[in-house]
Amino acid sequence: MFKFSLMVFLISYMVQVPLLSQVDEISKSMSLGVQNGFRASIPSASSKLINSVWKKYTKEYGKIKKNKKASEDYIENAVISSINGNNPMDIYSSIEDGFVTAFFDMKSGFISSKTSAAAASEAVKFMQEFAYEVQREMIRQELEDEMDQLKKYEKNLEKLKKDHVGYHKDIEDAKERIRKAEANIVTNEKDQVSAGVDIGTQKQKVETVQTRLSNVGKSR
Repeated sequence: MFKFSLMVFLISYMVQVPLLSQVDEISKSMSLGVQNGFRASIPSASSKLINSVWKKYTKEYGKIKKNKKASEDYIENAVISSINGNNPMDIYSSIEDGFVTAFFDMKSGFISSKTSAAAASEAVKFMQEFAYEVQREMIRQELEDEMDQLKKYEKNLEKLKKDHVGYHKDIEDAKERIRKAEANIVTNEKDQVSAGVDIGTQKQKVETVQTRLSNVGKSR
């Protein structure tokens, strides 16, 4: 019941407080000069996370290569039918904390709303869906962390329950030791009485032998 309640709370929290993201068309300097691109803003997302999701998101379109001189990645001859039909294009991307900017080179020029409105609209959708996927991954990681914490709490509760059983057993064991000790006391007291009788009897025997010893030779 506790586990279910926490999951409901987490899901409610994620639904009620959505992460905000947006895609803007911008003009920015890149390896091929100042070009038109599309920047997705993903608040709170680290560059490491964005880069990881970007690799998965674009995997079907080609292998990502690095341009270390320009701190830029690129995919050659990517075919994204929703953006440019069956025509290959090169995709350049730069990633930083909270942002990813992608440039789509159709070979005849970079996509922009001024020169290719339909392609630009699809590029925006492509980047927006990517931003959503980053948000999903952030929430997945958050949920995983919360579930790990839940497991720790559940493990602690199980330990407490086990300790509780152990404490009751300790009490029962102690009661049994007390019962045995009380029985031993009764037996001990009886044994003390019996030992006292044995001592009295033995004293009489000692006195008798001492008398015999003293009387040796006195009859003459």
